[in-house]
Amino acid sequence: MKWTRIIPVVEESSGRRDAVPGSQADSAAPVALSARSWAFAVNSTVDSSNIEISLLSFVVVGDLARVTGLIHVRNRPDVRLASVPDLSLTTADGSSLACLSGHVLPHGAMAWVSWLFRRPANVLTDYEGRIERVDLEHHTGGRVPRPRQPQRGTWVFHFTLPTAPAAATMAAALAD
Repeated sequence: MKWTRIIPVVEESSGRRDAVPGSQADSAAPVALSARSWAFAVNSTVDSSNIEISLLSFVVVGDLARVTGLIHVRNRPDVRLASVPDLSLTTADGSSLACLSGHVLPHGAMAWVSWLFRRPANVLTDYEGRIERVDLEHHTGGRVPRPRQPQRGTWVFHFTLPTAPAAATMAAALAD
């Protein structure tokens, strides 16, 4: 079962807290699209093997891109996420983004995850994300630790970040 809902929301920053794109307070020359920081809502959820993975956002700052998400393990109250799953991201032209690091904050059946990638040359494109395995571990108190339980599945995400004209239109709408 797969649910995908893409809502292209854009936030941008020129580096100054008081600057709103298009406002008269922003007297500096506009920063090129490629130099700005952007945040996009991804909102893509895939469910497999009683594990639901939702990618929430794609954030670009400088030459880095961060993808955040939530992982929910259902019907297994005795296990939690043991490590950050490997997320591979490829762009529409087939090039893979280099994953630099990942972080997880487990909290019982729900965990917040974050992956840091090298920024692709063309940010505003189609993406495919893929997770092949999720490692779980028992977290019952006072017991001898059990080995990790790899859960195999294929969690595949497809999402599109808006084109530059659409992103500029959304940024202008946010300034109103």
